Amino acid sequence: MGVIIRTARLADREQILAISSRIWEGDDFVPRVIDEWLLMRDSEVAVADLNGSVIAFARTHTLTPGYVWLEGIRTDPAEQGHGAGKALTAYFIEKAGREGAQRIGLSTYIDNYASIHIVEHHGFQRQASFILAEAGRDSPARAAAEPSPLVSPVSFDEARAWILRSPFIARSRGFLSQGWKFWPVSRPGVVAWPPFDRAIGLRTDNGSLRSLLVVCRPDHGPHEITIDFADGPAEDLDVLVRHALALYPGIKTIQAMIPAGDEGSTALLQTVTGLEFNVWRHGEPDVFVYEREVEQH
Repeated sequence: MGVIIRTARLADREQILAISSRIWEGDDFVPRVIDEWLLMRDSEVAVADLNGSVIAFARTHTLTPGYVWLEGIRTDPAEQGHGAGKALTAYFIEKAGREGAQRIGLSTYIDNYASIHIVEHHGFQRQASFILAEAGRDSPARAAAEPSPLVSPVSFDEARAWILRSPFIARSRGFLSQGWKFWPVSRPGVVAWPPFDRAIGLRTDNGSLRSLLVVCRPDHGPHEITIDFADGPAEDLDVLVRHALALYPGIKTIQAMIPAGDEGSTALLQTVTGLEFNVWRHGEPDVFVYEREVEQH
């Protein structure tokens, strides 16, 4: 009997955790969220079952009616070669079409060759590229934290309007990240925004917003925050990033996804490099967002 794809059950939890323990050197985020995933509405965890054993799993989340996000594709390293990743991807594409979605998106890392091969085989096309930067607790960047009296909170409505007019969102091809989840804030046909934790900015003398930084909390654990938008003059971004670092002193990891379009990356890359964030792969675009249209059934 071949691989069977089915909805995950609570009884599958231990096998899912066992697979996750063999991923990313045991530092996978899935154990922190699997209980919530298994119970969430507008979400499904599916497993690849081979002769009664779970050998792979993945999850989709409906970001907004018409747009589905695929994430958490994991295959047991000891069970490669059964086509489980391909079968899970095909299952979720078919499900999205059956439920009336217009598009399905996902993100992956540059050296995840198997994942890239699978999604491109299934018709996903690369839409945007990002540069990953991080500052852990021991990062020199954390010592650069410095609150500024010039920084003020920005309402989410004002922040959203400013984002849509920014060079940042043009470079990101209309996506705004929440960690590794990329929301289609300015994509054709459907719009969905990530939940902001904070929006802060600097203003001109007449009160207009001249620079903006937005922080989100990824939904895979409480000990990380992500700088998901930062645009404006380079000197402003230095102030805003330092201020953001000061706002979250106890956080384990502060991450940034920096768009890298054809025009090059934003001034945010210069800022985080100068503050000694760990810029993965020396500033080479390394996180890719894929998307495909879904055929209606």
